[in-house]
Formats: sequence, C-alpha cells, structure tokens
Amino acid sequence: MDCHFDNFDFIELKVYDIHGYTKGRLVSSSAFPKIIENGHGLVASLCYKGIIGQLNAHPYFREAIGHKNVRLYPLLETLMPCQKIVQGDHKIASVLCETRLSDGTLDSGDPRQAALALLEQLHSEFGLKIKSSFEAEFGIRDSKTDQPFVNNTKWASTAIMQCAQDFVLDMVKSVTEIGIEIDILMPQLGDGQYKVTFDIAEGIKAADMTAEFKTASYVYLKMKGFNAEFMACVRPNAGLCHGFHYSFSLWDADGRNVFVDPEDPSQLSEFGRHWLAGLVKHTPGMTALISPTINCYRRLRSVGAPLYANWALENRGTAFQVRIEPAGNVYIENRLPSSACSPHLVLASTLAAGMDGVRRKLPLPQPLDESIKLPETLEKALEELEADTLLKEAISPKLVELFIHNKRVFEIQEFQTFGELSDEEMLLKEKDYYYDYC
Repeated sequence: MDCHFDNFDFIELKVYDIHGYTKGRLVSSSAFPKIIENGHGLVASLCYKGIIGQLNAHPYFREAIGHKNVRLYPLLETLMPCQKIVQGDHKIASVLCETRLSDGTLDSGDPRQAALALLEQLHSEFGLKIKSSFEAEFGIRDSKTDQPFVNNTKWASTAIMQCAQDFVLDMVKSVTEIGIEIDILMPQLGDGQYKVTFDIAEGIKAADMTAEFKTASYVYLKMKGFNAEFMACVRPNAGLCHGFHYSFSLWDADGRNVFVDPEDPSQLSEFGRHWLAGLVKHTPGMTALISPTINCYRRLRSVGAPLYANWALENRGTAFQVRIEPAGNVYIENRLPSSACSPHLVLASTLAAGMDGVRRKLPLPQPLDESIKLPETLEKALEELEADTLLKEAISPKLVELFIHNKRVFEIQEFQTFGELSDEEMLLKEKDYYYDYC
C-alpha cells in the first residue's frame, strides 16, 4: 500500500509518554491536511499522566501555561499502516508527532524531543552518531487463567521455543508490519518469560522501535487473549524480573567506532573511558529515569542485576559491561534499565551522562568498584536525580521536574496510603497498580 494519508480512513496521532507507551488520538484522514499545517491540540500533560492515567496537576500546567494545549505536528516520514490485527474492516495508519508549545517552540518536556536534542548535541559538538539496540524481556500469560505461555523457566530451550514459535512469530510478523525490526528471539529464565533483541539502529530509531514494541505487543497479545507483562518484577520468588538492557557504540563520519583502541589491553579508547566514566558518575541520578517504578527496585535486588555503579569487561554483574566482539568491535551494555522504562529516557540519560564524562575528561574507576551502591528505592533514586544538577540540565530541567513530580505524587505518595504491609502484601499492591498499564 502506498503510505499516503489519502489511502486511510483514520490516522492515529501519537507521542511517547514518560512510561514508554504511545498516547494520542484518532483523526479522520479528511482532517489531516489541516493538522499537517496547523497541528492538533491536546492537553499539555499528555506525556505526564500518572502511570494508571491520573491527570497531572503540577503547577506548570495550571500556572505557567494556564491549562493551554500543546500542539501535535505529524512527522510525515513516520506515517505507516497500523497492525492489521487492529484495523479490522477499516484502513488506519499511525504517525509520530512532535509537540510544540503555543508559541510554536518545541516542547523540551517531550521525552522523544529531549533525546533528539541530545543526539543533535552529540553530532554538532563531537561529530558522532550512535548505533544501538535494546534487549526487551517480557512475559506472556493467559489473561483468564494467568498461566505462562509455554515457557516454564527453561532458559534458551529450543524445545520450548519450537512449541511457542508459531504463535510468537505471528506476533513478531505483526509488529514487523509497523517497522519494528527484531533480530533475536528466545525463552528466558522466568516463568512465561521471553526476550527479543531489536536490530541495531542509528539515532532515535532504536528507542522508537522499542517503545513502539511495548504498545504493539501489548495490543496484539491482549487481542489474542494474553497479557504482555512489562511490569519489572512480577514474581520475584520465581526469578521473574524483566530488564531492557541497552547496548550502544559511537561512530564518526569516517565510519570508525570511537570506543575502539586496538593498542589498549581492554580495547577501550581514551574517549570510551571518559564516556564510560560519565555513565558511572551519573548512575545514581540516572537510575530513577531508567528504573522508574517502585516495583523496579525488586529487580535491582535480584540475581543477575547490578548492585553498584560500576563497570567491567565482559561481566554481567555490573551496571555497565564493555563487550568486545571477535572482529575487535567494542560496545557498552547498560544493564540498569527495566522493562518499565521509557526507551527515550534511557537514550537521553545515556547521552547526557556520557557527554559530560568526555567534556570533563572524568577518570574511569577501577573495574568492579563497589564504592557507590545503587539507590535501593524509587524515592532514594529520585533524591539522587534531584541532586544531579548536571544531568538534569543536560536532559531537560522541565522534563526532570515533571518526571519527579509524577513519580512522587502518583506512586510514592499513593503507596504510602497503604500503611504497613508485609512484603507479600506489598507485591500484590504493586501488581494491582503496575501490571496492566499501557
């Protein structure tokens, strides 16, 4: 199908919120030309609703902009048909939008826009581009019986994969229709847990694909009678914790990976060491942005998850793992993000922290250093984020302020109303709150 708006009945206007899901509305294709020219108004807190949909009443929305809308302007190069499973007898497309304030300026509080601004800094200041990919762990369970789909903790079992693959590959085919490129698929350690790895992509595309997958897989599985689990830690006693590991490298205009120094025993260049030092330095502040729910901190206490702001060569127990491929290519894997993250905030925080390390030529700590422990709760992580002035300024002061407000008002204060609960009772509250968000 020629992907022009005239070929569709309705167009879905969408943006990505701070929780990593799409938000927006359907408009008729007949209204679309005016929207291209003038934008489409939606409530300014669109990206900042509470995780179960609560209206954000931060003073910024009431006083600073007087309840004005933001305007969504379609990015026409992203227009494409929706998954066939959701179209039915209709012709429906979707298009990503950039958000603009009433004065026409870009909204710095939009997570995708914040990431794009940092990508532009990476290019203009350092002449570099990022190539990256996410690994997405998630669960599939029957929505009526709560039974896991095929996999029963047999990691990498080809027998389990063969039993599941017809259904799972149908899902992969469906999300591929909307531009999500999946490279690897396998069963994981947890009950009903699977992992997909996305193709390596340049710039914003890796974050776009991963965020799109969260919504698209949720919708596909829901329509087939299953739940897609993106809650970070659903059944901790069964080892069911989901991460969204993020791997990346940086490349110059000559096609050279600037992390590589073949003369160094670690293969890691001086530039790469400063970049990695920036990541380690800002890890406490980054943690809230990339492990953003109360429930996420169960995962950071689980086997295989990092406990410290540290790094090492080829070591899965650290926050950052430097990986060396047989051909000598080097990339960094960030193992902190949970499945509850916004991929755009992962990208933004990675760029902000890394560039600060390079600008200030920060020294890289020794491998496996255990002097800085990760925040143990969401509140402690938010306090670290508040204290990290450099990180806040680099990402977007407005975005970070609204993020912190959202998390404190809609999650921390909400959970405080439950009073004293056992760990088992608290986990049930977390599941009630986080399990079915989209």
